[in-house]
Amino acid sequence: MTVAPDFPRTASDAFTATREQIVLPGGMSYLIRRDDYPNPICIWNYHPEWEIHYIPDAQGFAYVGDYVGPFKPGHLMLTGTNLPHNWITPGAPHLPGRDLVLQFDADALIGVRSVCPEFDVLYRLKPLADRGIEILGPEAEAIGTKIINLNQHQGGSRLGLFIEILESIEAAPQKRLLASEHFTATYNDLSDRRHRRIDRAIQIMQSNPGASMNEVAGLVGLESSAFSRAFRRLTGMKFSAYSRSVRVWRARTLLAESDMPITDICFEAGFNNLSNFNRYFRVETGLTPRDYRRAARIRARSMITPSLKPG
Repeated sequence: MTVAPDFPRTASDAFTATREQIVLPGGMSYLIRRDDYPNPICIWNYHPEWEIHYIPDAQGFAYVGDYVGPFKPGHLMLTGTNLPHNWITPGAPHLPGRDLVLQFDADALIGVRSVCPEFDVLYRLKPLADRGIEILGPEAEAIGTKIINLNQHQGGSRLGLFIEILESIEAAPQKRLLASEHFTATYNDLSDRRHRRIDRAIQIMQSNPGASMNEVAGLVGLESSAFSRAFRRLTGMKFSAYSRSVRVWRARTLLAESDMPITDICFEAGFNNLSNFNRYFRVETGLTPRDYRRAARIRARSMITPSLKPG
């Protein structure tokens, strides 16, 4: 029998969620991206923005408020304002592009529905979003295809596709509420010191990937053993595994966006020797650092639109 990882089951436990900082692109009503798994932002988190989360090809466990349940390929969920959530695929070393994430400030869009009545759909969805919903049946995959198209599509008609996704979610005949009424009535994301300490620890790790657990625990004012337990409960990962993911994430950024020598990137990302760096990087990404840099440059070149030439 498969057992879900130990995650918060009550509103009190959920206070340990960390707040994800979301910055919408300039001039856009939403943010859409495709994330690999695992990565440093795939943790037990909350944010004021609503989130539509689609997982086309993986399985694992979904956590929304006090709800815990399995998910399978084609999984589609909508979570509302400050509702903590996470999706975990146990034992997966690296799943490229596992998650399609669509985030938007629903309250702001509801506020302009008098001049843009298309956003009235958000007002109607709000009671469901407050508890989180899973969209079931063939409609989930059909909506997921629209989300994939929105992520890939560049052009002026993207807002129309975004609204079409919202309307399709509302119209889907099979939906399931997730978090309990009791949870949403009692949850308060600002009332627990553990949440702020682990949030601070993650910030420290992101700015200093080479920091040890003892160093980070001391900086946030916790004993190492208490910090280790709190960190694993919050993130679903051991400190060592999370720290390694942060360091590899930093190395990936430097490999893709700079000409820094790979040896220098190894130490800049917090690894203490090149052998460990190469081994862990390959475990996380499936590529050597050199091959990853080559692939990143090929991708960057492919995204440059060639100048039109007269025929």
